[in-house]
Amino acid sequence: MISNLLDKFPKTIETDRLLLRPLTPADESDIFEYASNPEVARFMSWSAHRTIQDTEDFLNYLEDVESAKLQIDRGIVLKEFGKVVGTIAFVTVDFSLMTAELGYCLSEKFWGKGLIVEAANAMIDAAVKSLGIHRIEAECEIDNFKSERVMQKLGMHQEGVFKKRLPVHGVYKDAKFYAKIVG
Repeated sequence: MISNLLDKFPKTIETDRLLLRPLTPADESDIFEYASNPEVARFMSWSAHRTIQDTEDFLNYLEDVESAKLQIDRGIVLKEFGKVVGTIAFVTVDFSLMTAELGYCLSEKFWGKGLIVEAANAMIDAAVKSLGIHRIEAECEIDNFKSERVMQKLGMHQEGVFKKRLPVHGVYKDAKFYAKIVG
């Protein structure tokens, strides 16, 4: 039942500057380029990719969770360059509550250009139209002010702080929790 519902989400979404699409093994070098940057991985649960094998493992993991219908992941392709510069996902979708949790990662080269906000707005719009989602949630490590700013630009509001919630490089960190009603 749930897999049938997730299948309604569009495979590709286009915005003015971006194409959001499923990742493929051909995206490996693009992903490695940004995922190997320690600053990109700083607030993530994963460490910066040291080898291309790390990136292959990441792509295999995404294939597994996508095929198991556990989350919705899309590569962020910057049309101008025709390459993957990040990822955006609904890391959880709860159809009993009609909520989705947003997650994202972007190459440091493209920070501060509004790309994540553009991608997230497109994903949220697609989730409302195709899945009937009515609430979007997101969280960030308490000191990740750039990610917090993205959530604010999306019109989300902080609803609380969860103690020792996010595993960041093997240590549980406090997380700011944001949400907004979308449908």
